[in-house]
Parts: sequence; C-alpha cells; structure tokens
Amino acid sequence: MTTAPHWASTIKDAKRELLLLAAREEFTDKGLEGATMRGIALRAGCTTGAVYPLFDSKEALYTALLEQSLARLDAAVQAAADALTDPADEARAACAAFVAYYLLHPFEVNLGLYAFRGLKRQGVGPDADRALNDALARVLARIAEPLAAARGEPVAAVQPFVALLFSQMIGALVLHLAGRLDALAADPTDLLRQQLALLLPADTSTSPPT
Repeated sequence: MTTAPHWASTIKDAKRELLLLAAREEFTDKGLEGATMRGIALRAGCTTGAVYPLFDSKEALYTALLEQSLARLDAAVQAAADALTDPADEARAACAAFVAYYLLHPFEVNLGLYAFRGLKRQGVGPDADRALNDALARVLARIAEPLAAARGEPVAAVQPFVALLFSQMIGALVLHLAGRLDALAADPTDLLRQQLALLLPADTSTSPPT
C-alpha cells in the first residue's frame, strides 16, 4: 500500500522533472540570460510561486539540468571503460563514449557550454560552478587514468593531453553540430581516432571502440 509520505515524494519528483523539462525549453529559446522564472512556470503550466519551493532561481534550474547531464555522461564513460581491461583500450573507449553520448544528446553540448545565445563566459554562481567543474573533472579522470597507465606515466603528466583531448572532442562536436565539418568530409569520431593515435600505442583491436 502506498503511504502518504511516499505519494507526496512521488508528486514532488514529478513536479521537479516537469519544471526541468520546461526550463530546458526556456533555456533553448532564450539562453540563461534571457530566461525567466515566469517563462519557465508558463511552460510548465503553473504559477511562479509553485516553482520556488523546488528551485529558488533560474540558475538553480540550469545547474540541475547540467548536473543530470554530467551524471549521465559519467555513467556512459565509466561503463565503456569498465568493460575493458587494457588501459589503452579503456582510454579509447572512454573517449569514444564521451563523443557518442554528445552525438546522441546535442542539446547537452550547448547546455555545457552555456551556448544557447552565443559563446561567452558564463556561470551559475561560484558554489554551483565549482560543483559542476568537479563533476566534469570526474568524467575526465576516467580518461586520464587509463591514458596514464597506457603511457606508463603519472596521471599529473598526462593532464595536458587530457585537456587537448577534451578541447578536440568538444571543438569537433561544436563544428559537427554547426555543419562545418561537412565541407571537410570529417566527423568527430574519425577526428578523435586520429588524435588518440598520436597519444596511445597502436590499436590492434579488430573493431573501433563504441
């Protein structure tokens, strides 16, 4: 039998997800700067007063969306790496999973870059920014650790390579989403494979990482 507290928690969770979906639409249309709590409430079919008990600002909604995105990305990267035992293969698989995730969720590329209204330096507050940066660092650590092991170097020594990989992957994804890679007959997966070939021992597997 469903208890009253459990039912109340279920309703709260449903409201929270509805508000996040509405916020996603609002941010897509207006960016972080142009979005308003009133606009989010209208999209969710509720009053502004109904939003504040769950999210006290539009930045809190943006933070929640990005936290969800990074958690899903981390799970995908971890699952890909954990399926293998050779460090070089783990690094390749982790990077491939990173790119594949964003190819399947292009909205989240813009979300992570705050890029709905053009690229600019933005944030959602010092504490939230630190938490989100830490979440991204955890994802990139899943690339750094096997990369270091494959190269026989300490993790600290490969951090510049991880930054290079991250920049290359995100840059290729942005160019792909903008249609700019079409003229070069390139795609993010092939570009990643070429970049990894410069950093890792030769790939002797019979199939590319997925």
